[in-house]
Amino acid sequence: TCRRFNSSSRPALSTLPLDQSQVPITEDRYTNASMKPYYLNVQSKQIKRDFSLHENFVSKYSTVAPPFGFNGLGELVYRRTYARYLDDSCTSKEEWFQTVERVVNGTFSMQKEHILSKGYCWDENLANKEAEEMYNRIFTMKFLPPGRGLWAMGSKLTSERKIYAALNNCAFVSTNEMASEPSEPFCFLMEASMLGVGVGFDTKGANSFLIHQPEFHRDGGMVHFVGDSREGWVESLRLLLDAYFKGTELVEFDFSRIRPAGTPIKGFGGVCQGASSLMKLHSEIKQLLNPQIGTLISVSTIVDIMNMIGKCVVSGNVRRSAEIAFGDPLDDEYIDLKNYEKNPHRMAYGWVSNNSVMCELGMDYKEVVKRVKQNGEPGFLWLENMKKFGRMGDVPSWADIRATGGNPCLEQTLESYEMCCLVETFPHRHESLDDYLKTLRCAFAY
Repeated sequence: TCRRFNSSSRPALSTLPLDQSQVPITEDRYTNASMKPYYLNVQSKQIKRDFSLHENFVSKYSTVAPPFGFNGLGELVYRRTYARYLDDSCTSKEEWFQTVERVVNGTFSMQKEHILSKGYCWDENLANKEAEEMYNRIFTMKFLPPGRGLWAMGSKLTSERKIYAALNNCAFVSTNEMASEPSEPFCFLMEASMLGVGVGFDTKGANSFLIHQPEFHRDGGMVHFVGDSREGWVESLRLLLDAYFKGTELVEFDFSRIRPAGTPIKGFGGVCQGASSLMKLHSEIKQLLNPQIGTLISVSTIVDIMNMIGKCVVSGNVRRSAEIAFGDPLDDEYIDLKNYEKNPHRMAYGWVSNNSVMCELGMDYKEVVKRVKQNGEPGFLWLENMKKFGRMGDVPSWADIRATGGNPCLEQTLESYEMCCLVETFPHRHESLDDYLKTLRCAFAY
């Protein structure tokens, strides 16, 4: 009942649509929350949405030494950063063969869920064959998913909570249209950072709106209990910024519901950092914005808030925050942000982001280069070339004409609020071009 596509015609599993009358299910076909089993009359058997490699296949790798490199450093990094606890007791962590199993099962479960939700047929035997191929090539490190994938794929974060953003490496957000929702770029950066996603941002929203005097109530006003979750932290930031950016009520924040420092976080993993870093972020933002009430938001203020958020995120847990700021190369205010003789107050958080400038082709670089000579920054980005070319040796395609920036490492061109994902391949671990092409197929399927 399913037509197989040969490997030359598809990068991953492909299927044909089924007659909808042949696919009765227990609840609405598109209800993700119920995740009810899927029934195919044409096959006369039940197909569950989750995917699992056969235990006898995985067990063969349990006694094989992983090819960690760098004289033990590779294994140290893996155990410190990517090996998850096996259960909520937090007593023992994964070994490499178990991490790879989780990642592959998670990858194929996502694929299976997507295919079945669209009314296509799923070939379990073909899926197992391809999953085993992917498993072997990850285990032997012919290719590796991104670090975010090693950490999050197949965990409760994706399999139960469906927070797929955690699988992405990086993102970009522009402040160009922030006047309508001025808090949104900052909240996006905070939430993405708390999921381990590096974020780039620009300063184009400078001078687009006034910083307001927040509204206060003499009777004490409303108390907002900050939720003990990623969403709760981000919402507290939104309420704080809206008070200054929209003139809404500056509520009293109660942080008592945030679990104590050192408490395990079962969803994302790691341990809670407590409320202190969030309380400090609130305090720093108030100190920054209070003297600026009645003025237009500035380039420095945009970067300062973004950097303060990043500092808050990295102050504990297993999260890693990466930021890059993009500004005008002709703006002395921006290119001097990391001149700590002029801006000594920024030493406490200015290190959070790499700072780069969006250059015009053929411009005079003299003033920018003076700053580079002083401290190695800013870096350079030519957005016109990024929009115009895929590879610089090719003819112009303008495939990325809507791009407005890039990720913190700047190897990826991105639109505002766009995310990116990558894999890494290792050609030297392959015996032939054909072997390498098989790895590329698995890597692309991931």
